[in-house]
Amino acid sequence: MERILSPGELLDARHEVVPFHGRARESAALARWRDGAEPASLLLLHGPSGVGKTRLAGRFADDVRVVDDAELVPWPELVRLLREPVGRARVLLVARGTGWWWSAVRQRAGDLDYTSADLALAPCPEEHAASFASACAHFADFLGRPRPTAPAPVAETFHDLHLAALAVVHGSPADDPVERVRWLTDADPAAPATRRLAEDALAVTLLDERIEPERTSDALETLLGAAARWPHALHRAERLFTADPELVSVVGAAPLTLLAERPEPARAIARQVFQDPRFHGDALPAVLTRTLLRDGARRAAKPELAELHGMLGARAALAALREEAVRAARAEVALYRELVARDPVGYRAALADAVGDLGLRLIAVGRDGEALAAAEEAVALCREAAEADEGGTPQLAAALDRLGLRHAALGRRGEALASVSQAALLHQELHRLDPMRFGLDFAKVTHHLAVRLFDVDRQAEAGDAARWALLRWRQVADADPRYEAEFSRTLTSVAALLSTFGLPEEAAAAAGESITVLRRLASANPRDFEPELAASLAHLGTLLHRLGRPEEALAASREAVGLGRRAEGGRGGAVLAEALGRQADLLAGPERVVAAVEAVDLLRPLVFRSPMTHQVEFAVARARLARLLLDEDPGAALRIAGEELTGRRRLPRRLLVADGGKLAAQWRALADALAGQGHREAALGFAERVAVLWRDLVGRHRGASVGYPLAVHRVAELAHVGGSPQALPLARQAVLAWRLTRTPDELATELRYAESLSLYARLCAESGRELDRALSAAHRAVLVLRDGRAAPDRFAHGVQAVEAVVRAHPDPQAARARTRAMVTRDWPTAEPAPDAWPRPALDEA
Repeated sequence: MERILSPGELLDARHEVVPFHGRARESAALARWRDGAEPASLLLLHGPSGVGKTRLAGRFADDVRVVDDAELVPWPELVRLLREPVGRARVLLVARGTGWWWSAVRQRAGDLDYTSADLALAPCPEEHAASFASACAHFADFLGRPRPTAPAPVAETFHDLHLAALAVVHGSPADDPVERVRWLTDADPAAPATRRLAEDALAVTLLDERIEPERTSDALETLLGAAARWPHALHRAERLFTADPELVSVVGAAPLTLLAERPEPARAIARQVFQDPRFHGDALPAVLTRTLLRDGARRAAKPELAELHGMLGARAALAALREEAVRAARAEVALYRELVARDPVGYRAALADAVGDLGLRLIAVGRDGEALAAAEEAVALCREAAEADEGGTPQLAAALDRLGLRHAALGRRGEALASVSQAALLHQELHRLDPMRFGLDFAKVTHHLAVRLFDVDRQAEAGDAARWALLRWRQVADADPRYEAEFSRTLTSVAALLSTFGLPEEAAAAAGESITVLRRLASANPRDFEPELAASLAHLGTLLHRLGRPEEALAASREAVGLGRRAEGGRGGAVLAEALGRQADLLAGPERVVAAVEAVDLLRPLVFRSPMTHQVEFAVARARLARLLLDEDPGAALRIAGEELTGRRRLPRRLLVADGGKLAAQWRALADALAGQGHREAALGFAERVAVLWRDLVGRHRGASVGYPLAVHRVAELAHVGGSPQALPLARQAVLAWRLTRTPDELATELRYAESLSLYARLCAESGRELDRALSAAHRAVLVLRDGRAAPDRFAHGVQAVEAVVRAHPDPQAARARTRAMVTRDWPTAEPAPDAWPRPALDEA
């Protein structure tokens, strides 16, 4: 026998005692959003309490993920929910309003490649009469009572109408909203069935000034919810929290936003909000700062207002309110410009800092060009300040270092090196004058200098800079053990850098020193440092393997796995998975597959709980497993490869900036393995994935300027093997990619660029198309091979491409004559050529 619903439950939208009706326009908008082409989309359905949001959203609950009362859900949980869907995703948030909480969620959703929009649900007075009559009829029929014929009362929302209808069905007056709530409270003494009913019941109770609200979390949050609609409840809440700000500790961020938007309670609760770690990353501190700023705008002096705008920008940035942070930073800069106009000496340094902060805010919203302009202006301001007062030199050095980062982010490697070089010279002089104060900064900028030198292929100088960086970091850590952890991480970073640029012996030495430091740290604090020690040991194992020291490599790898097994929690699982993955690449036979399977199994629950942290790691592990299974179980390998190609939604760029290189390497290795076993379609699919990955990271990842053209070149090769007519356009695209991502000086000796030129020339010769361009490209390839001192077989291969184009040309004699002219122009007879790179004979070319 079914339980009879109480009066309060009859009003609960989930029971749908009154059928849904109306809202045709909004229903159509929701259907269009649901059926849209975007792979991942987020929509906020918002409107006043009781306006019908939950019932409307429920019509789509079978097709989309619905989150009711979304403004009450802590932001990490919302982001975790957005990370979960794989494939096509539709998430519908339902909330009473928008504001900065929604802006923060929207911008964080953008990091996950969601499109976002909102749909307002306003009251519909024109539907109230029909809605009231329908509610009266259905409540009466459900309760077995006569249908009333009373006219619809004045009401703000459908909830108010339905409560009035229920009261009329029971023979109670329906005109006064307070009396309606009192009637319901008397008729249904059980706990209110919905959030709205609980708020209204408390608000009506508190009309009696003698009654004080309870100071529990639920009661206070209910009071703050009611305060949005009941003025006396708002007054009670303001008075309560102003008198006792410590109540903040038992209330969530969303309910407190109402108080944070009102000056008097905002001032009272500010300290508690800013110090409460629960609100780190939430929009609440930024909202509160905005209120304090607006409240103080009329009476505060400009310097104070500028500082407040700076704080607002910082707190907004922490909450992912990036556009809002940019606006705050611009306002801060504008105020300091006015102050500098009156007092250049007093405020120029502050303006430089503010402009630098604006640059950081602009980077966060992807306005790299504006961020570079801000960094350049900050340097100019700091230079003026330093010329007026030598005490400004440290600020100038730091600004130059940041300018180098901005240039590097835009792929302007030469300018980045120039800026960092100037910063290094300034830090060197500062360190000479005061080693204790500036030793750390000098060590950091020397490390940055090494990175920039490697970026422009000045490897000898880069290696020297890396060694000096480690020496200076060693001195810093020896003088102050607090910096040992950062020193170990710098060693790991330098080891990766040295390995990438072909110095494996020195890379292994740096990694070994990092492990020595980490062993010391882990002996004192195993929980924090054993995971880092495990990761460094796993990396060392890979380096030793490349150096042909397999026994030492495996020993380091086994120790890394052992430490990973000892680590606790999700972090330990990720560390162990990384160690097992690297170990799988060192082992042979079935044992390596066992390690790769365990790595995938460890990451699977982690990626479900925290996809933003582990999505790339999981993709790397799956690609490695598919590659290793090709020899042991080809069917399983192809199944995993197929799932990765068809089932995985595109990974967010923000994740790939950090770890895209690892994923590209595994996808490239899998593509090569698949191609080697004749699975050309799957191989081409992964090669194309690599090209898209690197294309999206150009200007954002150090490896993209080489990774992208190499990836397109590989796609062209695989397309050619498969007989695709797209091979030639792809080969042309690879050449263009080299020219777009590298400077002419860098390409002059880039042997991989020469291979792309030769491939393009050969494909032109095979197809009989674009032969004049092909001849120039083939000749350019030979020059690059010469200047890059290519091995004789590579050089001969390049010469053969020239010959192939000449033979394919419709006028071979003219082509041969043109080749002779190019050789004479670019390779004079008088120029000495090493024996290993003989000058081509004119008749051969």
